[in-house]
Amino acid sequence: MRRALQITALVLGLSLGTATRTPAQSANSAWQSTPASVLKSALRNLVAAQDKYRASHAKYASSIETLRLNPGSDVKIQVLAVTERGWRAKATHRARPGRSCVIFVGRVRLSDAPRTDADGNMAGEERVPLCDRME
Repeated sequence: MRRALQITALVLGLSLGTATRTPAQSANSAWQSTPASVLKSALRNLVAAQDKYRASHAKYASSIETLRLNPGSDVKIQVLAVTERGWRAKATHRARPGRSCVIFVGRVRLSDAPRTDADGNMAGEERVPLCDRME
């Protein structure tokens, strides 16, 4: 059924003299990575790497070098603190100086919860990156 709709849209577009795109093509061409999306992805990768490291070492890693994580030349990730029960980290992007994204996993005292650099927002949900506004 979906294929029939795409063919119908293509025929209609050709008969009207306009180019048409399938919804998937339109969505892919409209998506662009932003510094915030790059940082969030890097922090999600950090969560996965820390989970894998803990499964084999019974502790969290204190640096991205230990995890062999390479976030790219525009991104800097800092593991801010590591305890037996959790960790917290911050990521920054070269294109947005003074702005950051933060994340934590495990038990973190409220006073130790990571805060973003510019807006001072506190990460509130475990494993979910929180970023400054990055206009």
